[in-house]
Amino acid sequence: MPGTLTALTMRPGANGEQTFARSAPTYIDARDLAANTNETHTVPAGADFVYFSADGDFYAKTNGAAAVPGDVTDGTASEMNPKHWDLNGVTSIGLIASAARKITLSFYKGKNS
Repeated sequence: MPGTLTALTMRPGANGEQTFARSAPTYIDARDLAANTNETHTVPAGADFVYFSADGDFYAKTNGAAAVPGDVTDGTASEMNPKHWDLNGVTSIGLIASAARKITLSFYKGKNS
């Protein structure tokens, strides 16, 4: 059903090996970013993990506004091109890029959620 969260699972292959293929998502949001403009995305209720995909470089930050970094040496920079995050304690994700970008966010719940 669209809008519901899929449990993130990884199943064994035919010979019992770990496949590292994630289950297909059923909850996907998309953001159309304007250049150099932060957009804050609210994490959906019950989401434990997010997978990002974009058509170019972008930056993300948990629970705050993302920024295209210059020199940042105090640990507060936004992360460039994250692939996936555990969302424990995360209620929002700031997104920004130096050029217009399209980003999808695929959300999952934990297997026991």
